[in-house]
Parts: sequence; structure tokens; C-alpha cells
Amino acid sequence: MSDDDILNVIQRHEEDASAYTWGQLGTEREQSMREYYREPYGTEEEGHSSIVTSEVQDTVEWILPSLLKIFSSTDKAVCFEPTKAEDVAGAEQATAVCNYTFYKQNNGFLVLYTAFKDALLVKNGVVAWRRETKRTKTAKNARGVDPMAIAMLMQDGWEVESAEQAQQQPIADPNGQPVIDPATGQPALSPPAFNVRLFRMEERTTIKVECIQPERLLVKRDWVSPLLADCPYVGHVMPVTLSELHEMGFDDVEADDLSASDETNLSPDAAYRENRSNTAQTGYIGESTNTPTDDESQTQGILYREWVLIDADGDGIAERLEIYRLKDKILSREECSHVPVAMFSPILNPHRFDGMSVAETMSDLQRLKTELTRQMMDSAYLANNARTVVVTDAAGSPMANIDDLLDSRAGGLIRARSLDSIRQEVVPFVGGQTLPLLQYVDSMGEKRTGVSLAQQGLDPNVLRADKTAVEVQQTANAAQARVELIARVFAETGLKPMFQGLLKLLTDGEMEKISFRLLDKFVEYDPNEWRDSYDMTINVGLGTGDRNQQMAMLQGMSAAQMAMLGTPIGPMLVTPKQLYNVHSKMAEAAGYKNVGEFWTDPGEKPIPQQPPPPNPALQIKQMEIQADAQKTQAQSKQQMEIEQLKAEANRQAAQSQLTLQATNDQRDAERETMKAMHAAELEKMRLQLDRYKTDADNQTRIIVAEIAANQRHAAAQLQAESAERHAGEASETPSAETNESAA
Repeated sequence: MSDDDILNVIQRHEEDASAYTWGQLGTEREQSMREYYREPYGTEEEGHSSIVTSEVQDTVEWILPSLLKIFSSTDKAVCFEPTKAEDVAGAEQATAVCNYTFYKQNNGFLVLYTAFKDALLVKNGVVAWRRETKRTKTAKNARGVDPMAIAMLMQDGWEVESAEQAQQQPIADPNGQPVIDPATGQPALSPPAFNVRLFRMEERTTIKVECIQPERLLVKRDWVSPLLADCPYVGHVMPVTLSELHEMGFDDVEADDLSASDETNLSPDAAYRENRSNTAQTGYIGESTNTPTDDESQTQGILYREWVLIDADGDGIAERLEIYRLKDKILSREECSHVPVAMFSPILNPHRFDGMSVAETMSDLQRLKTELTRQMMDSAYLANNARTVVVTDAAGSPMANIDDLLDSRAGGLIRARSLDSIRQEVVPFVGGQTLPLLQYVDSMGEKRTGVSLAQQGLDPNVLRADKTAVEVQQTANAAQARVELIARVFAETGLKPMFQGLLKLLTDGEMEKISFRLLDKFVEYDPNEWRDSYDMTINVGLGTGDRNQQMAMLQGMSAAQMAMLGTPIGPMLVTPKQLYNVHSKMAEAAGYKNVGEFWTDPGEKPIPQQPPPPNPALQIKQMEIQADAQKTQAQSKQQMEIEQLKAEANRQAAQSQLTLQATNDQRDAERETMKAMHAAELEKMRLQLDRYKTDADNQTRIIVAEIAANQRHAAAQLQAESAERHAGEASETPSAETNESAA
């Protein structure tokens, strides 16, 4: 088939799909958005209440947090589980890379928030993904580089954007003196150098995930499923600029071609969305915010990205083609593997691709409650400010002062000609009768959506003394069941196809290596090395369930695992990986996304082979042998202990004997030493006594000798004196013989 034939086919598909999407669906979506933003219904009357209640907005905003909590409470939006042993490593890498692509390379939370809100509000949330190659310009400045260095930089892929010659500086010798050029006699200058600005264009291929406006998705009118994998025609109407088209690789598109494909007619919901956005920015409905510009790169237009089943090669089998086209011009066509778009609704219509929104289920209730509230408010206005009946005369002139009647100040005066000229028209207040109706409308909304006062924590009956905790929990669980059903529908019809498509794009090739931090480690994966035929199960919505319930269940499982490990069959039932899984889920349930901060993944380890169960008789015999061995061992041990006690007693006795002998020997030695010292002391005293005696004897002898000498001297002196006297006497009277005898 030629491009013209294919163009005719897809244009017919596009006209048929857009007639329904921009017609009936557009009108219904516009009504839902109007009710969400509490726009007037058009039935308002001047002088009456014009309030619009917010059932649609409240219901959407109460359901949205629960849905986002289910899908974004952990850092794993998806988990791939292998069905074959050879795909285990691939499944782990696919899980890590797809989560990184969704949350890090794209703003995954914002994508989910926008898509979920679209689905709750306008029937469908739409997520699209595509491979995107962007060219980025990297620039740097280089100062004072010579031509050789510039040439080397250009060989590395850099290009010169601008260049100017730098000022040459005089060359100095080692002493700091300028070097003179002998040829010119002038100071020599440095070689020519340049200040240049270099740039390099780099291309990077990533996967872009985006939430697109539901009115910009075209689906075959009579398609029977929210899953678009087998839909004959799916189209995405993309507003683009000429610059964006050139980045996509369509360099031959000119500004006139793009502006000729600009969208002229908007669907009701698209027109309302655009007018509301313009009103918020300019203050006037319908005023465009587009500023005219002479820059052709910012020329705007519409690009159709379509996936159609068509037999383009004439072999009788329709192939899936991905076609990029302007209004009447095909830019490219190539065979593709899948439709990179997922669409989901909170309430599915059997055998239809368009479901129902939560806003639709609350639409009539909001209108009903709005009317009841308005009537109650009008009744309150009339009860508080009743109308006044004024009597007129025959000429029609009032018999009371009109200015006084128009002044409703408390205690004001009213001038009248007679007392019966004025009377109040009493209007009873019907608010008491209206309140039960309003409560009944609220209960109808709770039944339809599951959003109840008890779930919101606003039900005053929760504080009743006769209301048990089990009753409160049952009410909350019943209300949460509706939200969980919506989450399951979103997971099966939206998120699973999306992550399956992401994996398909990653395994199709032409992807760069992806490096990121995983569990406190920096890893690098190359998706080009993956197989494109992984057989894996996709799990999404991993945060499903109440966290308190999850934590209680996980704690019970952990306690059971630890108790089982103490049994002989514990290693057969519990592995380190299973323990890690339970504790990592506990960390996630506690709100910590980075499990690696608390637990280290032990990896898969083979379970040790356990021996077959023993024969009971053999086991009994072994137990008897073991008992005998234990008895013999106990006896041997007891005998050994007795021998050890005896040996210890003998050793202690010998030690005591040796100690006593040593003590006695020491005592004897000390006694002998004392005796020797005493004998020496006695000998010393004896010697001192002998010396004393000798000294005394010598002294006595000296004294005796001195006395004897003195006596002899005295005797001699006396003798001499006597002799002298005798001699004298002899000479006088007696004779000598007489003197001697007298002497």
C-alpha cells in the first residue's frame, strides 16, 4: 500500500474515533469537570441562593490519596517475577531499571497523580510512553590555547563556536629579562594563542512516560476492552512545535506544513479546559495566551501519532504500524511491537473501552443536594427577612413610608398612617425537614463510592460507648473495599500494560547504559544485553492494604520464622533470603523506602540437602546405643573425676608436707641463727667484760703502783728528812747509832 492509501485508511479511522471522543464523550467529560469546579448549573435565579455543593470534588479528593498510597508508598512501583530459572537475574535487573526509569528519569508520582485524577473525574486516565532522543549542547571556554591544542579538541568531537586571538606576551629569560629577537631587534613574543568557545552536540536516548489529556486519545468507536494491545486503531493527538519535530528527527518539516495542521475545532471538554486555563491566566474566558512570535522554531501545530492494524505489504496479514503524520502528510511509518498507551477507568463498562468516572456516580446527587441546599437557604433567608405587606389607598399610594420599610436595621422605625397598614408575611423555616433529606443523599453517595464519614474520620457515631472497635473496623474495611477495587482495576488495565511496554522498549535495543544507586551500591545495567522474550509475571500496587495490618502480619510471620529456625526442620523451611524479604517488607510498611539502610540482601543460597528420615526401629536402637554410650561415658567421666579428686588430694597432701617441712626447716634455721647470734652476743659481752676487767686491773695496778711510788717517794723523802735531822742531831747530841735505832 502506498502512503496515500494508508493515509485514507487512518483518516477514516481518525474521523470515526474523533466523532465519538470529541462528541458524546467530550460533553460528558465537560459536565464532570464543571461539577468538580462547582460551576453554576444555569438554573440559578436572581434573589435566590446559587450555592453549588461539592460532592464530586470531595469524593474525588478523598479517593485519590488512598489510591496513590497503594501505588507509591514504596520505591517499587513494579516487581517482575520470573517464571523460569534462567530469567531470575533478568527479572531483578528489569525490576530495578523500570522503577528507576519511572520514578527517577520521569516524575512517576506526578504521572500517577494526574492519570488517577483524570480517571476519577473524566472517565479515563491515559498514560503514554515512548523512546525519546534529545540532542543537548555542551559548551566550554578555553583561553590561551594554541592551534595544535584546538585541533586535538576538534578531533575529540568539539567544534569551534567563536575564536579570538589572545594578546601575545614578551618572552623572558631565566633572569626575568626580555629575550631579544636577533632578526628584528625587538623583544621576542610568545607563539600565537587563541581564546575560543567550543561546543559539542550530544544525543541521549531515554524513555519518556507522560500522562496525556484523555480528549487527545482516539480509540476505535466500537472497541470492546480498556486494553488497547489488540485495538485496530489508536491515535494520540499531540500539540508540538517545529523545534520539537526537528528534535524527533523530522528535519524536512517546515513551519507552513506544521501551521496548516493546527487544530481548529476543540472538543467540549478540551475547550472548557483551555478556557479555564486561559481565564486563570488572563482573567477572560476564551482569551488566548499564545504570544505571536517571529521565531519559526516555535510554530505550533498538531502531530498525529497513530497505531493501526493494516496489511501494508499485501500478504493478507495485518501488521501493527506506528505512523507519525500531520493532517494530510505522513512523516514516517514503521512496524511496531505494541501500542505504547494505557487507558483505565475506575468503573469498567462491560464490552466497552470507555468506563464510568466517580464524578458521574455523584453527579445527580450533587445536583439533588444543591437544590435541597438552595431551598433550605432560601427558606432561611425568607424566615429571617420576611416579605412585608403594605396597604395602599384608593389611588394606589402606600399607607406607610417605603424608605423605612427598605431599611431593615434592628430597632428601626416604620412610619405608617394606621396600625393595620403593615403586616409581615410569615414564612416557616423548613431547614429541619430538609436536613434528613441531605443526610439521606450523603448515605446514597457513601453506598455508591465507598467514601464514608467513618473512613474520613468524621463520623461522630464512632465515639458512641456501645460501638465496638470491631464494628468500626468492619465499617472502614467495607468502605475501603470499593477503593481497593478501583486500585485493582487501575493496576490491571493501566499500570501492568505500561510497565510491560517499558520493558519492551528497554529490550528493543538502541538504549544507553543506565547507572544509578541501588541498595547503597552503584550499579550499571545495559538493557541492550537483555533478551526480548522474558517470561515474567508483573506485580503492581505493592503497597495494597492497611499498614498496621501489614505490620502485624509481617511481625507474626517473622516470629514464626524465628521459632521454626530452632527446630530440626527449620533450615528446610526458612532461608536467609526469606528472612530478608519479611524484614524488608516490614521496613517498607513502616514508611522507609530505602531498605538497604537497615538490611543487607543475602541473595539466593541453595537449600542444603537433608538426609531421608531414619527408620523408627533403627532410630530406637541408635537411641539405646546412644544412651549406653552416654551411660558409659558418664561412668568413665565419674571415675575420671574420682581419680582426679584423689590425685588432687595426694598432691595437696604432698604439697602440705613439703610446706610443713619447709616451714620447720626455716624455723630450725632461724633458731640456729638466733642461737649463733645469741652466742656471738654473749661472746661479745664476755669479751667486753674481760676487756673491762683487764682495764680495771690495769687501772688498779697503775693506781697501786702510783700509790706505792708515792709511798716510796714519801718514805724516801721522810727518810731523807729523817737523815738530815739525825745528822743534825748527831752533830749535836746523840750518836749515829741512836738516830738509826730511832728511825
